This record gives sequence, structure tokens and C-alpha cells, in this order.
Amino acid sequence: MPLLPTMLLFSLSPLAHATDLEWSGHYRARGLIYDSLSLSDSNSQAEGTSNLVDHRLRLGPRWYISERVAIFAQLDALNLEPWGASEEYWEDPVTGEQTYLAYSDTVVSPTTDEGASLPSSLALTRAWGEVYTDVGRLRFGRVPLHWGAGIYLNDGLAPDAEYGDTADRIQFTSRVGVMYLMGAWDVQHEGYLNDPDDMQSLNLAVAYRTEAAGIGLYNSYRYQPSQGFNAYTGDLWLRAELGAANLEAEVVGVYGSGNLESGANDIRISALGAMVNAQLRTGRIALGIEGGLATGDSDPDDENIHTFTFDRDHNLTLLLFEEPLPRLEAQTANETNEGLELDAVRTGEGIRNALYLRPHVGYEFLTGLQGDLSLFVAQAAKLPEEESEMKGYGIEIDANVSYDPYEHFTLSGTLGLLLPGKYFTEYQDDDFGADFNQPALGGRLIGTVWF
Repeated sequence: MPLLPTMLLFSLSPLAHATDLEWSGHYRARGLIYDSLSLSDSNSQAEGTSNLVDHRLRLGPRWYISERVAIFAQLDALNLEPWGASEEYWEDPVTGEQTYLAYSDTVVSPTTDEGASLPSSLALTRAWGEVYTDVGRLRFGRVPLHWGAGIYLNDGLAPDAEYGDTADRIQFTSRVGVMYLMGAWDVQHEGYLNDPDDMQSLNLAVAYRTEAAGIGLYNSYRYQPSQGFNAYTGDLWLRAELGAANLEAEVVGVYGSGNLESGANDIRISALGAMVNAQLRTGRIALGIEGGLATGDSDPDDENIHTFTFDRDHNLTLLLFEEPLPRLEAQTANETNEGLELDAVRTGEGIRNALYLRPHVGYEFLTGLQGDLSLFVAQAAKLPEEESEMKGYGIEIDANVSYDPYEHFTLSGTLGLLLPGKYFTEYQDDDFGADFNQPALGGRLIGTVWF
């Protein structure tokens, strides 16, 4: 019997009574509409209005086998699967021809050419065991990773997240007085057996945490002996609650050298990322501002790498650094390109090579009904000399509304307007031309049932 059905059957069978089983998770339906991610209405391949609705069901079963031992898992079903995908076809009983859409009212689980369900239908994303000893907690398996504000490591468990950081890891966490100590060993890439080509890392963290404050330092040393590659990442995080005010900050530095399996040799890495977020709440009004830096590179083609990229699930906007820009239509649509041309893209998912500022103001209209208006301004931290006058990414204005009419149900919506800066408007591509100077509009609606 396949593994996943077996696990689900076990969780519902009388044998499961030997353990305490708890569930958490959510189902999310998300609708997106854009006009236009091409940032142009005159480019010959501008796509105009685009829209998408997708699913995600996330389940987090936890089996407490005893007071000391537990198993955790994460199951993702129809993960980012578009509505209307994998429609069932109708086969003419006389000719044997397969006809889609015209006679079909049913969508089915996506399948491979051999008929097996694709991983997007139901995937075991994470699974790990935990043992609670007298001196600390042992965790081992495929585990989610999160640290601080999430600009370096982000578990992606929020309903609006799409990715999530995961490691095959052995980890031990212990508390010494008011301090927490964590040590871990990860395997990022398994190469050939009996060959020192695995990418691995050693991790050590120390933190002080209370309900009102926290400070911690995360250290990671990554190495691949066969390539002579090694890199150190240090991440300092702090948080403080001062009455009605909250402050959170995180600074990440990456330093390393060696060769890459892609063929780049003698590379040297020196990159920095940082953010500060301050918020003040008084009555129904909430004020906040976040500023950040992700270093860039004046020569992206040499052996020195200085560009830092925030984790893709550190979500601050609807358009800029959330969607590839500018996105064009493919001249010939097929299953490989899905009708998109991305070779003209200047920015993608994740804040990188940027200085940004995001002030915002929120208001609680009624119990369970909140609104928020934000302004996101960003420019490139470093560009090649010939582009030094094109640093401005632009300005994005986002209006957010969240409504919680019932327990375990949330409906949230966002409208966004991006006014592109010189980084786009003065860009000319040898193959795709120019005229990337039009504002982009976007809308998002998310309905979430969570438990």
C-alpha cells in the first residue's frame, strides 16, 4: 500500500488509540488578478490582464507516542494547484478520440503519463521525530527551519507563504537558566556514495527569550569538501515589547569562498541583509515602519558575490519582489513555458539588492474587521556603473483588509498599485525592447479555514 494512504489509514484506525493524535493546518483558496505584470501596454509581447485561482490544503498531524516520544509530519494537498487544472476528458465511444472541456464537468487529481498521481496532489513535505530528554529536546528528520523575523530562515507556515525552508537535520536544543542552546547538523545535498561531494552544514544558536523580549545569534557553517567550498552565516536577531510599542531587528552576514558545482571557480562571498521593524498600537490605530537592506553587486559577472536575497516568504508587498517583473507573453505558448516569457525579468521573488522603507497605518473598524494601508519605496543598493542612474525600483501602495466573522475562518483582500522606477522605465533589452514604464495593478483575495 502507498505510504501516504497508509499513514492516513493508520491515523484513523483503532491502532492509533495507542497514541495521542493532534491535528493542525489550514485550507486556503487564493485569487489573484494583475494588469499588467509586463509594466507595458505597448511592448509587442505585453500580456495585459492575467488572473489565477489556486488551492492549498495543509495538514500537520502530531503523534504523541508517549510523554517522551513524538512524530510530526506535514502533508500538502493540491499545493498551489490552479482551479480548473487537470480536467477530466471525455472519450468518444465510437472514434476513441479524447475531448477536453466540451463535455467535461469534472476536475481530477493531476496524474503522470503513467497514471500515477503527481506530488502536487498529495505530498509528504516534512516528517520528523522528537525525543524529550531530561536535558533537552532531540529532533531528527526533515524539519521546518525558522529563525527570528524570517529574512534568512522562514518555515513558510503562514497562509500567504508559498515556499518554506526545510532541512534534513539532527538537532538538539537545551535550556540553561534563561538561555537556550541549539546545535544541529544538516545535509543540503547528497552526492555520490563514498565521495566527499555532499553539501552539509553545522549550526549553533544561542538565544534569550521571554514573552516581552528576545535576543539570539544563529551561526551556520556550510561546506562541500569536493569543491573546496565553505561559507559562514551569522544571524543576529532581537525583539522587544515596550508597552504599546514593538521593535524587531535582524542582521545577517554571509561570508565564504570556493568552487560551485555550476562551474564557477574561486568565488568569494561577502553579503549582508538587515531589517528593522517598529510598531505602535494605540486604541484602534496601529502605526508601523520597516526598513531594510540587501546588499548588491556592481559587477555580477566576476568571482566576487555581494548580493543578498531575503527569504522569499518575508512578504511585504503584492507586486514588487513578489512577482517576476516585467513578465511577458511567450511568442509561442506551450506546456514548458506555460505561455510566459521570463527572460526580460529584472526583479523576482524575494527582496534582493535593495534599500527599502515601508511605513504603514492600520485601523480596527469593528471587532474582527481590520484595514491597513502601506507604502513601499525601494531602490537598488548597488548597480554596474552603466546603470548607476537607474537605481529606483519604484513605489508600491497596498491596501489590505482582513475580516474574521467566525472562529477558524479568515477572509483577507489586498489591492496594490506599483509605479515603476527608472530601474524598469529606462531598461532596454536587446531581444524584448523597452517601454516598461506603465503602472501595474494587482488584487488578491484569500479565504482561509484554519485549525
